[in-house]
Amino acid sequence: MNADKTIFTTRWIAVKESPRGFQYLERKGKDSVAVFLLRKSSDNREQHEVMIRQQHLCIDNREQDGAFKLFPCPVTGALEVGEAPEAAARREVHEETGYLVQVSPLGQYIVGTQVNEMCYLYYADVTGVEPEVAQQDGTYMESIAKNEWHPFEYLETCEYSACQIGYWKLQNILFKLNAQT
Repeated sequence: MNADKTIFTTRWIAVKESPRGFQYLERKGKDSVAVFLLRKSSDNREQHEVMIRQQHLCIDNREQDGAFKLFPCPVTGALEVGEAPEAAARREVHEETGYLVQVSPLGQYIVGTQVNEMCYLYYADVTGVEPEVAQQDGTYMESIAKNEWHPFEYLETCEYSACQIGYWKLQNILFKLNAQT
């Protein structure tokens, strides 16, 4: 079987072509994680809130009040070479939020047909857990991101596909949890 041909490469990405002529993008640390942090609402213990990470997305460079527009996402990040998805999820959560958590799998999805990337979905309940100071990774884009707690239903309104997928998967889990209490 013929290997895919690299058409263009940088430190961060490669554009490749399959033997049948299909071109796609592969980024360094090709696969990624998306993690949903949940907690029980302080005013209604039967309702949950979700942490939304407002961050800049490369597809939209609009500015609001002289700063990049931020978009709602779960905690996200790329797997490092040789890193297991669950380990990456725990690392990214600690780096971006300060929470030390055990994560539970929600599944995975293919990011898109033109990108050779799988996104692994996780969630963690942080009700009653106090976070450490988030260390961030030192990049400008991460330094302008902010974490916000929103009612769980907020996920349904987000444009980011991981939020929409996570909303439906988490809704079933929360329904079962609420039925047990």
